[in-house]
Amino acid sequence: METRTCLYCGEEITGKRSDALYCSNTCKAKHWEQQQENDTGARAQGKTKDVTHQLRGVLNGELNPDGTLVPRQQKTQLVRKFVSARNDLLAPFESELRRLADVRKQLENRVKKQTEEIRSIAGENGIGWLLILTGAGALIGHQSSEEKVRGTVIGSTLGMAGGILMRQLTAGYREKDKKKRIEKLHSQIRENEQELRYTDRLIESVNEKIRAIPILVTNEILVPVPVESTPETEKSTTTAPSGEDSEAASRLHTDVCHEEKDVSGKVINSRELQRMEFRVLDFREQWQHFFGYPSVDFHCIIHGMPGEGKSTFAIQFAKYLAENIGRVVYISGEEGFTKTLRDKFMNNNGISGYLDVADLRTGDDILATIAPDDYNFIFIDSLDNMRIDAEKMKRIREQYKNSALITISQSTKDGKIRGSNELVHDCDISVKVENGIAKTTKNRFKEKGMTYEVFNQQGQV
Repeated sequence: METRTCLYCGEEITGKRSDALYCSNTCKAKHWEQQQENDTGARAQGKTKDVTHQLRGVLNGELNPDGTLVPRQQKTQLVRKFVSARNDLLAPFESELRRLADVRKQLENRVKKQTEEIRSIAGENGIGWLLILTGAGALIGHQSSEEKVRGTVIGSTLGMAGGILMRQLTAGYREKDKKKRIEKLHSQIRENEQELRYTDRLIESVNEKIRAIPILVTNEILVPVPVESTPETEKSTTTAPSGEDSEAASRLHTDVCHEEKDVSGKVINSRELQRMEFRVLDFREQWQHFFGYPSVDFHCIIHGMPGEGKSTFAIQFAKYLAENIGRVVYISGEEGFTKTLRDKFMNNNGISGYLDVADLRTGDDILATIAPDDYNFIFIDSLDNMRIDAEKMKRIREQYKNSALITISQSTKDGKIRGSNELVHDCDISVKVENGIAKTTKNRFKEKGMTYEVFNQQGQV
């Protein structure tokens, strides 16, 4: 078994979960304090930590002679690695437990309300009738008597007698009605209690399944490992020109190529550009087919009419990035921390330890709350609700220059993105979602026109 060491003190980690990073809570707290001090010091000196250091799925790439990007992945070998699978196995059960807890709470509140209603009905009596008739009798007696005091006494007596008589006549009817209402409530309480017992059995069943998951369950996966090149291998791929070819090559270099380098670094030869390497995101399977290999700081705009699947697509994409590439924050400027947003995340299996959610309502809130070195991917839902125009978007991109931005916007009736066209001109990727189909209408990293079926992927991402 692989030995795990604490990130803070370096001691061996024992007796903890397979994904534990610290040997104790003390080391965890001290490591966090140390990171905060380092970050504070860097900001005080006007420096920003490069957030790309925490990316888990990134490749280097170089340009082909035709200008296309060759990811370093093509120069790697695959090795087997065992990773913890317990959290992935727990996720659906924990989601079901949360749902059952909500159901149980609703049933308990229903029983409590019905019990209080029974107490209220049981406390009812006929004193109201008695007081009403007493008052009526007093008024009659007052009007019919020549003497005020004598008439009031007589009327009160008559009213009292009439009230007692009426109460006796209606007591049986009232008791029968009360009994009927109470029996109905008792029946409803019994039904709710039966549902409560059934819900408790379901909760216990889910807990048994959780207890049955092995603590150290792992999955075997293949991961790319770079293959280091050697001078010999590089030499074998290069052939020296000879004869007329050599003379032509020498003449070409003398006549065309600059011998003096630009010291400012602003001008380079195209051959140097060809040899340059770029960091790209290691997208796999359907996401690589759809997006290609974007740069680590790409900007993608997702747009469409209401109800077409924009947020659903964004949540599925956010979950993939969080689980495979780096840290993600999903900023909900439209729904905030609501049941509808929670349902969207749960229905799309969007729960991840690397995926945070933020309730921010304006672009200024984002700039003031989200630190530049916290997240690799920032989702903004949506530009329209948060009043973010092209100018504000430039400020956001400048602050988070080492992070990728994925923004969501509404479409107009003719299918174009709402607001300034400058947003689309400045972005790297534009995705239109219509009738549950996401389609790239612009992509600087791959040909456009790639499609993705949004609703067929729910719960599978």
